[in-house]
Amino acid sequence: MPQTETNSQSILDQIIEIYGEDHDLYILDGFNQSIIGIDENSGRIIYSTAKIIEEIIEESKNSEELTYEEAFEHFAFNIQGNSCGDKTPIICYDIF
Repeated sequence: MPQTETNSQSILDQIIEIYGEDHDLYILDGFNQSIIGIDENSGRIIYSTAKIIEEIIEESKNSEELTYEEAFEHFAFNIQGNSCGDKTPIICYDIF
């Protein structure tokens, strides 16, 4: 089922509904709105780089707001390089 603005169910909720709660998913804490899908072959969650950076900037508004460059640097050092074995989420680089 494609995600639409009128569909209030999040992509993560849809994935859990389809694959079940017992499916071994590695989810990046705090970035549920950045999920854009799941890889059918590996069962890994796919995240959008652009959406992750937007979420980092939005979250920083509660304290000291980050610039785009600072948010990208935070993403590059704290999220992009993390490895969780064969369940490491896929980070789709969609900033061009």
